[in-house]
Amino acid sequence: MKSSATQTGEHHEQHRDTAIDAKNVLLIKPFIITRGVLSAPATSMNLPTHRHPPKHMKTPSSNHSPHGFTLVELLVVVTIIGILAGLVISQAPKLMQQSRELEVRNVIVSLQTGIRNYQTEYNRFPLDPAQLSSGDEDAPAVLTNQSTTLIDTLMGPAASQSSGGGSSSGSGSGATADLNPKGIEFTSFKVAKAGRNGLVGTQSPYSLVDLWGSPFYILFDTNLDRKIKNPDLQNQDPKISQNAISPPPQFLPTDVAIYSLGKDRIPMTGDDIVSWRN
Repeated sequence: MKSSATQTGEHHEQHRDTAIDAKNVLLIKPFIITRGVLSAPATSMNLPTHRHPPKHMKTPSSNHSPHGFTLVELLVVVTIIGILAGLVISQAPKLMQQSRELEVRNVIVSLQTGIRNYQTEYNRFPLDPAQLSSGDEDAPAVLTNQSTTLIDTLMGPAASQSSGGGSSSGSGSGATADLNPKGIEFTSFKVAKAGRNGLVGTQSPYSLVDLWGSPFYILFDTNLDRKIKNPDLQNQDPKISQNAISPPPQFLPTDVAIYSLGKDRIPMTGDDIVSWRN
């Protein structure tokens, strides 16, 4: 019989072998034998993961190099530009005409405002007594040319300053002083260029002309009935004188009406620029 010491040693030897076998099992466990070949299972632990691809691998760049336009794209762009240019060119004359009319209307408004201010100050029209009507009909239209001192009266001292302080002839300075004894400047006008759109004349009395060199026409309610016969009734353009949708009234409810002859320089035509309609 073996002694207890011998048995104890054998026991320790078996325990050590068992531990070695368990260790070997743990080391061998991750491997799989397939058809006699020892291989490791494809686990996430064994697969290499790269946050970025290797430097030697080519990746598509997000910054693509610019490329030229195709023929179709160029044709589309050229077509659009051509359409826009055609629209602008076709509308250019109309826009220029509207701009000219607006400029003339501004002069009409300035002239009408000066007359209103004069009426407020003197309670009468800025006209010579000979130009006032004594009958039932209003006096004929007054022109803003040198046949009257209307423009000089409205400008006041500015008229004599524009003439350089020189003496005036005819119905100039004396009549102006009588019609505007307080010397008030009720309105002002710029000097015309090439005889158009402004004051014309080297001395008083001055003329006020439109963009086409024609004087303005002013209708006054000289019979003081607060109305003026509508010039549109005699207009040669049937769209104005015989408008079925908006027929012109027989009288204008105002005491001052002003108009320009327009581009054709003919009174009572369709291109007249007037103060009583847009």
